[in-house]
Amino acid sequence: MKKKVLDVTKEKCPMTFLKAKDFISANIGLEKIILIKGKKDFQMLKNNLEKNFDVKTKKVSQDVFQLIFT
Repeated sequence: MKKKVLDVTKEKCPMTFLKAKDFISANIGLEKIILIKGKKDFQMLKNNLEKNFDVKTKKVSQDVFQLIFT
């Protein structure tokens, strides 16, 4: 399966949510990975997206997280 990656580590909420929503809807049928920086932004984005999607998470570094959608 092909993968698409969105890096929003330089963005803050609510831009992270808006970009993630557009990214997910534009890449239907592909594995999608979103990189986000900051525990608070990560938790807010994860909580919002879990309402509609099956989300897996992974800690990449001290302050960077991955959200994975298949």
